Amino acid sequence: MASVPEKTLPHSPLLRRILIVAFSIVVVFFAAAAIAIHALKPRIHAMVRDKTAKVLESHFQSQIEFDDFEVSLYPRVYVTITGLVMRHHGRTDIPPLVQVRKATVYANLRSVLRGDPHIALVVLDGLQIHTPPRSSSGPPLFSKTDQDLAKKYPAFIEELRADDALIVVLPSQTGKTPREFPIHHLLLRNLSFDRPADFQASLENAMPTGEINATGQFGPWNAEEPADTPGAGKYTFRNADMGTLKGLSGTLSSDGSFSGPLDYLKVDGTTDIPNFSLRTSDHPMALHTDFSAIVDGTNGDTYLNSVTAKFLHTTLDVKGEIVDVSRDIKGRTIVLDAVSRNARAEDLILIAVKGGGPPIMTGAVQLRAHIDIPEGESDLLSRLKLKGQFGIDQGQFTSTQVQGKIDTLSRKGQGHPKDMDIAGVDSQMKGSFQMGNAVMDFSNLSFDVPGASINLSGTYGLDSGALDFHGKLMLNAKLSQMTTGVKSFFLKAVDPFFEKGTTGTVLSIRITGTKDHPSFGLDHGGGSNKNEPTQAKTGH
Repeated sequence: MASVPEKTLPHSPLLRRILIVAFSIVVVFFAAAAIAIHALKPRIHAMVRDKTAKVLESHFQSQIEFDDFEVSLYPRVYVTITGLVMRHHGRTDIPPLVQVRKATVYANLRSVLRGDPHIALVVLDGLQIHTPPRSSSGPPLFSKTDQDLAKKYPAFIEELRADDALIVVLPSQTGKTPREFPIHHLLLRNLSFDRPADFQASLENAMPTGEINATGQFGPWNAEEPADTPGAGKYTFRNADMGTLKGLSGTLSSDGSFSGPLDYLKVDGTTDIPNFSLRTSDHPMALHTDFSAIVDGTNGDTYLNSVTAKFLHTTLDVKGEIVDVSRDIKGRTIVLDAVSRNARAEDLILIAVKGGGPPIMTGAVQLRAHIDIPEGESDLLSRLKLKGQFGIDQGQFTSTQVQGKIDTLSRKGQGHPKDMDIAGVDSQMKGSFQMGNAVMDFSNLSFDVPGASINLSGTYGLDSGALDFHGKLMLNAKLSQMTTGVKSFFLKAVDPFFEKGTTGTVLSIRITGTKDHPSFGLDHGGGSNKNEPTQAKTGH
């Protein structure tokens, strides 16, 4: 069964942090420009520096440090800040909230002398943002403000660039490794506090590893509640290595669009993995999904409203959520409900089970499953928990030898052991299952062909292929009707010991061994017995 990979959607919390910090830093340059055009005097350098520090300290609740601060107004406005460091609440026990190796503002003098100053370009070199850890009940990182920023800073920035930046998410637990997200390219155009800005972003997703490119509009900035700032655009996600999620393999690509406030982004898109496979299978296949989801930009939780997954001739409809349950455990918990009324047994076998040649069985499948993958760093399939029901109609075995034995079982079950017109019979199978630690546990497993029915319970190991099933074989015919001649005469004497009601036969059976080398036998004690025959020859 195909499971929805963790974190295949665009990393919205990461983009939110970039845009929030970028816009907040822009406040500095608006303030600098406003002061510069109203105070052309010898102390302009100190005034701009002091005002910039106060704006940053107030907005970010941070202690501000500069290595150097230069202001030039002629022949063009040129402001350079080097070694900018912002320490959140003055903390020195963690890395600074923001570090900028060099921030540069370029503008034409005539444009900044306007009532609504225009700044041509802002360049941030060596931008690093460290998001400090806090509890879910702690204060927000960016404080609300009652100031009308559009009126206080009516400036307009034509372009802001920040290349080769880095977002570092600091863990809440000491000793945990921080998570790093390289930002290869960030470009913002037409920035102001009263209109949307255009943006382009290129960043590296950590898991699965791959490149995300996004374009769209962001804003206007909501000063009262930054998380309510709207955004909309499109994204592409390329060459994502599913092997970074233990238990999966393949290369993922995704395209889609997003819209809404930052803390409630609606994301619609598609994913394609041309070579998807699970660890338990050696049959890579194309997997395509169409999805609609809501992403909470405040914490990255994703709620899957609908996912339609298609592979080979099978379609699965999935709903669920990918959420951070424990802040102390890496990863996210995946909880899904999958339903299919249009699956094929051969497809499900190929995607889940190793082995050369064609799948052992074909047929139409109805499936309902609850999927739970707790967060953690171990192999995904070892964490996978399943529970559900399935049914197979018109099943056929691809091996002529196996199908021949099924046909023989049907002939004998109907009491016509020599009737060769009974051939190619369909099998029906249904049951309930649950899975944990890569072991499938089946209950109420029934297998039916005309004239015979098998009811079993037992386990199947996904990694080992080990079988351990016990149950009943029920035949419509009596033992004496399953053969002819002298054998039939003598078997009539033991018919009463195996009767099912007034007619038919009931036998206790077991299936052990492995999927490649199964062993069928009579089960006298409800378990394996080394002294009993290991093979029950259904051809006799």
